[in-house]
Amino acid sequence: MLTLKNISKIYTQGEIQYQALSDVNLDIQPRELVALCGPSGSGKSTLLNICGLLDQDYQGELCFASETMTNNRNRAMELRRSALGFVFQRFNLVPVMTAFENIAYPLQLNKVSSSDIQRRVMSLLDKVGLADHAHHYPDRLSGGQQQRVAIARALIHEPALVIADEPTASLDSVTAHQIIELMKALGRERGTTFIIASHDDRMTHHCDRVIHLEDGIIRQEMSQCAA
Repeated sequence: MLTLKNISKIYTQGEIQYQALSDVNLDIQPRELVALCGPSGSGKSTLLNICGLLDQDYQGELCFASETMTNNRNRAMELRRSALGFVFQRFNLVPVMTAFENIAYPLQLNKVSSSDIQRRVMSLLDKVGLADHAHHYPDRLSGGQQQRVAIARALIHEPALVIADEPTASLDSVTAHQIIELMKALGRERGTTFIIASHDDRMTHHCDRVIHLEDGIIRQEMSQCAA
């Protein structure tokens, strides 16, 4: 699914340089649920942005489904719209759009027909338990409901890979568990790979593999049976 070879990233501010990642090598397999862990400043967000094809300014080589992405900005942009989904800690829903409209937006960008959008969005809203909230705006939804909408939006175009940044950090334990189970179930059903940056043990315990970053280096990589 995703291969990183000797990935390094340096940030420059004036005369100061900061090494965010250093010679990272990583293979992500199809259908894996992978957690990126580590303290603040360890390089998790930087690595997540590179895996999500959001950052092209790095050294090394990245391949998505055997296709080289390094210095291929136009192709990376195409894949972000067609083959990737994104879930964020703060949901990032458009406040003036209903739950239905937020989920439908990626399909509209890809010029899917209105009838197909209606069918696919309502089907997914039903799967995440929010069919009765289709026409509610984000400010009328709880945190857990907003995250369900965000997950549905990330999955609506059936991406091969979903990038999630701290998706359970702002949720209570019961809601976090529901979100984790939802991501696992939809991932299995749709054959989706997840890469998740998280400090949350509730999340990482359910992942197939946990990768620990420190000072921009992979310090430990642990496979586990997802619960």
